[in-house]
Amino acid sequence: MTLIRLSILLVTILLTGCSTGYENDGNAVYYKSWNEGSGSHKDRLDADPKTFKVLTNERYAKDKSHAFFEGEIIEDVDAPSFESISEWFAKDKNKGYRTRYPVISSRGTTFKTIDNDWYSTDGVDIFFDTLPLHVCSAKNFRFVFNDNSEQLHPYRWTTDGCFYYYMHFKVPSKDYSDVVVYKNSGGLSKDKNYVYILDHKLNYDIDGKRVVDTIDAASFVVTGLLECRDKWGCFNPYHGRENCDKK
Repeated sequence: MTLIRLSILLVTILLTGCSTGYENDGNAVYYKSWNEGSGSHKDRLDADPKTFKVLTNERYAKDKSHAFFEGEIIEDVDAPSFESISEWFAKDKNKGYRTRYPVISSRGTTFKTIDNDWYSTDGVDIFFDTLPLHVCSAKNFRFVFNDNSEQLHPYRWTTDGCFYYYMHFKVPSKDYSDVVVYKNSGGLSKDKNYVYILDHKLNYDIDGKRVVDTIDAASFVVTGLLECRDKWGCFNPYHGRENCDKK
């Protein structure tokens, strides 16, 4: 066997061995998966072969009684009304789902995706992953930087016209018109009085412990991802004041 033919054979074997997805032989339903750490797996599902069907994106499937995401059963689902609406989202008559988890407080009949990956809505509220934002207006919800240029897709700034959000964290400013949010900052924002990280003031950590006495909002600027400074020097949201000369 020539080296080229041997290479083609090896590639074919590898590709075949790494295939994933649902398999229905008429007597039982299986889900084939593979990961680098433990290799290939083929697990039998608690599914009825006669009524089993793979839904449009192939991650979701269902039978007369159950629904599945990548071979994992989805709990407390209404199977007859269950349908996939994107690669990562699905719904039944009662609620929406992201992967196999219910989207908290969502309404299934009007549930739909916004960006197919992380954000969804039921027309009443907006959801990030499975968490509700409790927006003031679902109709006015939008991405602040709607050009997909923020560093990682989930980490995006959004607004409902009343507040700003970074993922599911709401900027706690009471002065919406004066808020400035910073692209690719890791969740930094400010108004005329305070500077914020995610959903709390920057001079406190996530547990409410004060890490620095004061951050000057007027002179505050962002210099990079989770890097910023004011008139008193450089600051890291997770380490406090830093020596600017080391940057």
